[in-house]
Amino acid sequence: MTATAERHDDVTSPPTTRISRLEVPEVEELKNPAVKGFFTRQEREEGLTSNWFRALSLNEDDLGRLNGYLLPLLGTDGRGGLTDREREVIATVVSGENRCAYCHTNHANKLGKVAGDWSFGQRVAIDHHQVAELTDRERALADLAIAVNNNPQSIRDEDFERLRRLGLDDHLILEGISIAAFIGATNRIGIALSVPPNPEYTGVPQH
Repeated sequence: MTATAERHDDVTSPPTTRISRLEVPEVEELKNPAVKGFFTRQEREEGLTSNWFRALSLNEDDLGRLNGYLLPLLGTDGRGGLTDREREVIATVVSGENRCAYCHTNHANKLGKVAGDWSFGQRVAIDHHQVAELTDRERALADLAIAVNNNPQSIRDEDFERLRRLGLDDHLILEGISIAAFIGATNRIGIALSVPPNPEYTGVPQH
């Protein structure tokens, strides 16, 4: 049932990367059709199944409900609002603040793809203050995201006024706050379960 989480005593076999500190069911064992379909689509479209989602599939109905909120929040439903790049900037900087290996690597990789520049995602992941290519609006959203994650009591009305001057209405500001807060929660799950990044997220892409 849990090949990805098992230990192997045969020293002649290469070690299997552990996905979680808890059990990890095989995709074929899942009963929830929405969750099983999510993994099927991910395998078809990305050529992999995400370690983080696999780890959460142990409680598959909870994962189904979580996906119903998380995936649209990250823009997978093609909604308007914040751009895909802005969403990934928020997710990348928050994951970096929380030192979540899986989420930080995953979102830096996605940000590089969205931006068309792999190094851009990696540099934002290290320290967004040093990335000159960030727009003023992206920089303000990143600063807000870090405040939401680290010290929400520090946020003042002036911070919202800064965002409004940059063209963000209140709906978009709330969207940015929600992404930052929810990514922070996903980071904590990944850290607690010690979920490793997928190898596909860690190397320079081949062109």
